[in-house]
Amino acid sequence: MSRGTRLVVFIAFLSCFYLPASARQATYHNPVVAGDYPDPSVTRAGEDYWAATTTGDWAPHFALLRSRDLVNWQKVGCVFQTKPAWAKGDFWAPEIMSDRGRFFVFYVARRDEGPKKKGTLCVAVATAAAPEGPYADRGPLVCQIPERGGVGSIDPAFVRDERGDPFLVWKADGNDARPLEPTSIYAQQLSEDGTRLLGKRREILRNDAPWEGSVTEGSFILRRGPWFYHFYSGNACCGRACNYALGVARSRRLLGPWEKYARNPIIAANRDWQCPGHGSIVETAEGRDFLLYHSYRQRRDAFSVGREAVLDEVKWGADGWPVVDEGRGPSSVAPAPLGVAGRATESEFFDGFTDARLSAEWQWPMTNEQSARVEVAGGGHLVIEPSNTPGDEFTGAVVA
Repeated sequence: MSRGTRLVVFIAFLSCFYLPASARQATYHNPVVAGDYPDPSVTRAGEDYWAATTTGDWAPHFALLRSRDLVNWQKVGCVFQTKPAWAKGDFWAPEIMSDRGRFFVFYVARRDEGPKKKGTLCVAVATAAAPEGPYADRGPLVCQIPERGGVGSIDPAFVRDERGDPFLVWKADGNDARPLEPTSIYAQQLSEDGTRLLGKRREILRNDAPWEGSVTEGSFILRRGPWFYHFYSGNACCGRACNYALGVARSRRLLGPWEKYARNPIIAANRDWQCPGHGSIVETAEGRDFLLYHSYRQRRDAFSVGREAVLDEVKWGADGWPVVDEGRGPSSVAPAPLGVAGRATESEFFDGFTDARLSAEWQWPMTNEQSARVEVAGGGHLVIEPSNTPGDEFTGAVVA
């Protein structure tokens, strides 16, 4: 071999290890949305991806986030600036989705039944012409009243059945009852405009596997080929005693019978993440499926930070069942879905108070909606008037 040939071979060998940045595979780190963003749902509208998340008893209600690449997200607004007149709190589990050119957010809130009553958990719906809103509240769809044998209704999902009819899917909140009741998941036909239930509800799933404990919830259903795939979560979702995980069932018909996967759960805790679950799947323009869901980090302050939004690709095995990260649990680092690297994994923002409105990242306790006045005066000035927050309430009037 000549000296020139040896030099060419040596340079080619080095090039395998010293690739230019543009040639390296872009990656992202989980969480893709840091901070407390539980129960995320995601949909695609044109080139943009939109997500909505639980806000609980914080205002404004249901964070709206936008991304072009699924890994770099910006909080851009909310579904409701103030709570709907019928609701008093517990704003959970928003399901943002598009259907035939319209946008919906199916969501949970507790019905205001007077100051001395806790109120019943209801599934409701809001509609809009665009994913960013404005959203018009259409009110509750179902409230399973305890006095009538129900235990509240939570965790909505939307799907069209094998005939193309729209259906609402939700969970009866049986794990909140004492003594515990089964946490059945129901389906019932919707009107074409998505604002009314039709016919009778049907139970399609319930907790009957050991890993599910006393809970099945957080439904998301997609159709792939001849099968409906029902992604759902089981066991205790929250806090230091949580043991949440995510499983899947499938059926050729929406109303069943459903077959639960023998290898459930398909996502469970690992050394970096704990209690993963409750999310939804979006298909990219290239036909790949990605699951946006929540999880706590495996660290001491995880339960103060909350459930953060994580992303993983859903792949499909030869047996037709879904696989996420080869069964290893939530990923910490993964190839970027659309070739754009993730920029950050920690939550931070800056507001110079130069615009007429607060930055979308600001939140405040819902009890201050009617009493606290926060106003951007421009020129870097912010005006805050006292609220009715009790003196021992550590959260104060406004928290970012």
